[in-house]
Amino acid sequence: MKIERRSVRTLLIALILLFLGASASHGGEMSVVPGAPAAATSKEITPLPAFDLPPPQSESERAYLGISEGGAFKVSQIKAAVLIIEVFNFYCPHCQRVAPLVDKVYREIEGRPDLKERVKMIGIGVANSAYEVNLFKEKYKVPFPLFPDKDMAILKKIVVFGTPAFIGVKVNEQGVQERFFLHLGTFEDPSKLLAEIITLSGLK
Repeated sequence: MKIERRSVRTLLIALILLFLGASASHGGEMSVVPGAPAAATSKEITPLPAFDLPPPQSESERAYLGISEGGAFKVSQIKAAVLIIEVFNFYCPHCQRVAPLVDKVYREIEGRPDLKERVKMIGIGVANSAYEVNLFKEKYKVPFPLFPDKDMAILKKIVVFGTPAFIGVKVNEQGVQERFFLHLGTFEDPSKLLAEIITLSGLK
């Protein structure tokens, strides 16, 4: 019975995401996430709410994020001057289409000595189980850590209403993590997106 209910729930989410595809005014194509709150403007600077993430799936992911402990952790524990968070859903067709471009953003960061140790990326799969997140990672060969947000608890805290979305996070002079960048929808130029994030972050 539990398996049947889970299957029905997953199917409903998939259908909603497929049929509620929309075009964001300050992004590209995106899918609406049901029940999520409205998003802030794309360049508004706001404190990043605290939330926990499950343990990374491998030692290599743990090393990439600079996480030393073995259990759940907070975003503030990630060793990075700038963190780029991709918000996606396994069933979102726009997330699937933009996946190769997101990978190019990661590879550009890793290919630049001035950014490699200072800028990190993670993905959060809203309304997705760990199994669905792993499928997305394998199918689209995502090179950075992905985490499930099955009950959408994280989504409601970070205030994003659709997928895909891309959030830039940095630590301000007071030591507080803040969101300084929000891009809703797909994009066409990985280098341009990364350049905008770096410029807005003030990273030298």
